[in-house]
Amino acid sequence: MTGSLAFISRLCDADLAALTKRWHERSYRHNELIISHGDTGRDVFFLLEGRARVTLVSADGREIAYRDVEPGDIFGELGGIDGIARSASVVALEATRAARLSGTAFRDIVMTHPTFAWVLLEHLSAQLRRMTERVFEYSTLVVRKRLIVELLHRAEKAALVDGEVSISPAPTHSELAATMSTHREAVSREMSDLAKRGLIEKRGSRLLLHDVSALRALVDKKE
Repeated sequence: MTGSLAFISRLCDADLAALTKRWHERSYRHNELIISHGDTGRDVFFLLEGRARVTLVSADGREIAYRDVEPGDIFGELGGIDGIARSASVVALEATRAARLSGTAFRDIVMTHPTFAWVLLEHLSAQLRRMTERVFEYSTLVVRKRLIVELLHRAEKAALVDGEVSISPAPTHSELAATMSTHREAVSREMSDLAKRGLIEKRGSRLLLHDVSALRALVDKKE
């Protein structure tokens, strides 16, 4: 799907030149906030290096992770479009470099660069489809199946090592719990069960998926 590719990589040279002429780059430390929930800024960001996470923290302190931002991705675009306060925070997961485009410049480029506007529409469409999938998963799947679906999503971007899917770095149980809207203990229990079945294996900093077909079959299996 086109929307799954990094945003910047889908831009033509003229669009990219328009962006780089008007954006400002900045580096962020590990765990540093890039965007704060509730902030009224309208700037739009593009991740150039590192990784970041779109997240919210509930009243009881539980983190809810909406998506990870990879190099080439756009984020903060909703505030640039509607001007409403930020709906989530974005935090750097490691040393990160991002480009910041003012809301005014963002709107100017959208209005004057139709190919940029179309790539933006594709991006928003992909995000909406993913959110729809997640609502369905949360509403219909037990934790075990939601975990497997999340691992399979990550497998789509992972490398193959000796014919096996290798997710690197391996997600922590807390990270998976935040993404799945559940508790770390539930994730730990299900990960242990999958490992005992020989379907996954933690090896150093990597998580190996030994049998993707068998994992998919577990998702499709009727309880």
